[in-house]
This record gives sequence, C-alpha cells and structure tokens, in this order.
Amino acid sequence: MLRARRRVLLAASALALGALAARALAFAPTELYSDEAYYWLWSLRPAPGYFDHPPLVAWLIAASSPLLPGELGVRLPFLVAGAATVVFAALLAGELSEDRRAPLLAALLAATQPMMSLLGGLALPDAPAAAAYTAALWLFARARRWRWLAAGAAVGLALLAKYTAALLAPALLLLVLWDRELRRDLRQAWPWLAALLAVAIFAPCLAWNARHDFVSIAFQLGHGFGAGATPRSVLEFALGQLAGAGPVPLVLGGLALLRARTSAARRVAVAVLLPLAVCAAAALRGRVEANWPALVYPALAAAAGAALAPARPLARGALVGGSVALGVALLALFGAEQAHPQLLAGTPAVERFHGWRALADEARRLAAGPCAALGCPEGQPFLFTTNYQYAAELAFYGGFRRLGPAVERRSQLDLWDDRPAPGEPFLYVGLDGVSPAFRAAFGGAGEQPTQRASIALAGVHLRDLTVTPFARFGGEALER
Repeated sequence: MLRARRRVLLAASALALGALAARALAFAPTELYSDEAYYWLWSLRPAPGYFDHPPLVAWLIAASSPLLPGELGVRLPFLVAGAATVVFAALLAGELSEDRRAPLLAALLAATQPMMSLLGGLALPDAPAAAAYTAALWLFARARRWRWLAAGAAVGLALLAKYTAALLAPALLLLVLWDRELRRDLRQAWPWLAALLAVAIFAPCLAWNARHDFVSIAFQLGHGFGAGATPRSVLEFALGQLAGAGPVPLVLGGLALLRARTSAARRVAVAVLLPLAVCAAAALRGRVEANWPALVYPALAAAAGAALAPARPLARGALVGGSVALGVALLALFGAEQAHPQLLAGTPAVERFHGWRALADEARRLAAGPCAALGCPEGQPFLFTTNYQYAAELAFYGGFRRLGPAVERRSQLDLWDDRPAPGEPFLYVGLDGVSPAFRAAFGGAGEQPTQRASIALAGVHLRDLTVTPFARFGGEALER
C-alpha cells in the first residue's frame, strides 16, 4: 500500500513539474502584466502589509527576483506554488477516496484547470493562496495531532497570500454544526493550538493594518461587496467559473461535495462551497473578478477526481480526457498567441502582456531633453503618473524609482506618499496629457509642452504615452 501511494505521489509530482514547464513556456514571450510589476514594486520595500493585498506576494518576489533576471525571476515562486498545488490536490483526493486512482485523476484535473494555468504562471497572490489553502484542506480533512498544527500554519500562509482565505473561519463555524467528529476533536488542545498558530502567522499583517486604519482590509471589503451588478456581469462571472475551474471539476466536484457523507468530505465541502457561495452573492451585487474564488479550484479538482475514480472506464476517460485536452489546448493557444498574436491581436489578452518595455524606453527618450534643460537629478527624475500601472511598469522596465501618488486611483503609492523636493523639476507621465485630477491635487510651475508617443505591437496599437515636464514642484494644490 505504501509503495502504491509513493508511486501515485511520484506520478502527481511529475504532472506538477510538467504543468510548471508548460506554464513557463507559455508565458516566456510575455512581459510583466501591470499587477505583477506593481507587486514587484512593493518588493523593493518589504513590509508586513500593503494597500491592496497581504504581503506574501511581495515577499516571494523579493526573495526570487535578485536570483534571476527579468520576468522569470519575478514569476518563479509562483510557478513553483502552482506546481505544488497540483500535488496538494492529489493528496487531498487521497483523503476523500480510498480508490488509488483518485489522486492521479485529481492531479490531471488540477494541472490543466484553465484559471490555475493562468494564475500558476503569473506573479499574483492567487497561486500561493491556492497552494496554501489546498494544503490546509488536505491536512485538515483527517487532522490528528501534528496535522492540526501543520494545517494551522498553512491557513496562516493562505491569509498572508490573500484575504479570501479568511472565509475558512465562517466555514468552520458551520462545520461545527454539521460534523460530529469535529465537535469531538474540539475537546482537545490541538485544533485550538492550530488556530493560534494561524493567527500568529497572520498577526504582522493585522498589526500593520491596525497602524494604517485597516486600509487594506477595508479596500478588499469595499472591492468585494460593491454595487453595480448587471445581468451581463453576473453572466460573465458564472461563465468565468465554468471556464476557469473547468466544467468537470466545477460540476462533478461541486456535486460530490454537496453530497458529502464522511467527516473528511464535509470538512472540504464547507471550505469550498462557502467561498463559492459568498463570491456568487457578491457577483449579484457588483462586479466580481472570475479569479476571486480560484483558491478553491484545486479542491474542486480533488473532489472530482475522487468522484470519478469508481466510474466506468469509458465515462471516466472521456470526462478526464476531455477536461485535460481543453486545458492543454487553451494554454497552448495562449502561449502561441503571446508569441505571434493573430486571433487575439488587439485584445486585452495580448495588450496587457506586451509593450511595456517599449513604453519605458519611449518615456526615457521623451524625458531626456527636458530633464537635461530643467536640471532633473541625473538618471532619476521624479515622476507622477496617471495610474499605478504606468508607475509600476516604468519602474520595472525603465528603472524609474522616484514615484509619487498616482492620480487615477488610490494605491500603495499613496501610502508611501513620496514627493519631489519643493522647487524640484518633475515629470507627469500619462495617457493623454496632464490629468485634471493631478492639477487639482498638486501644484507645479513652469509646465513644458507635452510630448507624445504611441506604443504598438506588430502594427497594432497598444497604448498611448504622454510626458509633460514641469520646472518646479509646488506641493499640494488642494487637500487630498
């Protein structure tokens, strides 16, 4: 039995490494997506918390980017986390089913889930959140003694990756009512020690939030429970779940968890279905991104693998084979289109991953003459930008490090609140000249003519760039 488990684990690990290699290859032609560059910018100033998310994404980038140049150095920990998630999904399936085929089926499904292939290749909070959350569910499913402590550590890491992991807390409250075995376990010290460990790991982020008026948690709550839902946005969210998790994991895994009978299955069910339900409820109120509940997708793959293991070979092969083929085809199409855009040329799927190096080169070219004339600090002029996306990409690809608050939306740049010295020259970098919001917020004198450039890829327009020099910084024009 032990040898069989080892063989299955080795097979799942091989699938995980294959997924890592395929994702790395698919994303090799791409530049950093603006959110990736934004988190890289955070990594230059490691802290226990940030405006938008918990700190783990920045900590991982800070650890890896000095080791490897370019985009791969930023993305490497997230590729590894995505691969680890495949292994944890296989282990979780082994807790949900005694059938030896379940872990390998789960690994196949988890390795090819379209959303996880995307998130497992990008430097975003989702891959480490999914890895830690899936590990926590594997350990929690049949927790005894040390497994409770390991589960608590995994939950703490999931919280440091993404606040969505906090939905596990209300899920456990429901589980106490549903699972008699858990009520018995709660008479022991181990579950409580695990909870204390999770809180201790997450405590630095909580303390940081307390010092900053809980800005990060408040931002995510406002972001997640906003208003303005439309029939189209609700439909997009529903289709996003179907396409992102994959039809087989979402439908079969969800149904299997709804019919949970064992204690292990019930523990996984509440931890998966409640986040899905909360995100669905939020989607009925406002716009919800498809990736928000992605941290439960690998557990859905595990539940689907456990459900399919005893099925007839023909049905099992068709469902798993179809799901794998769909996932592989979508990733291959994505990679091919990023290398040579054809079908996706001119769409956000290509625009978001290209042209940023050219944007930074153009910004440096347009700034060179005015900076020399105005006496900007050599090599490091101060920049205000229209949005945090431009600021982050200019920092990564252009080497700009002196960046003020972006005017389009509050971000980490507002918390840092860097400013030029009074009277110092500076540049405003935007999409279409100087934003009225910037003029309302800051004072600048000696405005020079705006210079313009257009960024294209293979003749297809990507974005515009404007650079407006100012001779002197005058401070805040109005209270922000």
